[in-house]
Amino acid sequence: MNTLTKLLSNREIWRFVFSTAAILLLTTQPSAAQDFQGVTTFLDKVVAAITGPIGIAVSALAVMAVGFSFMTGRMDWTFAVAVVLGIAIVFGGASFVEGLSAS
Repeated sequence: MNTLTKLLSNREIWRFVFSTAAILLLTTQPSAAQDFQGVTTFLDKVVAAITGPIGIAVSALAVMAVGFSFMTGRMDWTFAVAVVLGIAIVFGGASFVEGLSAS
């Protein structure tokens, strides 16, 4: 009998192989690529920044720009409507999507 046949017939080695495989299968964890917690946290912070004080300040500046252009007689109505719609979309978008995901 050659050594390979002796090795394969040894029950202790097969027990070791199967127990090692079972331990590896039972103790596996999902890979780090499947954990999106960091991405979710980053995107939540971006939404909070845009809809928070920074977004309010930027939208106030946009409204002031519309008012200034109206004051100087150079106001374009498409620009004014675009500013108003943009502000409505930015601040209403988060609550709109949140309402969609709740159902």
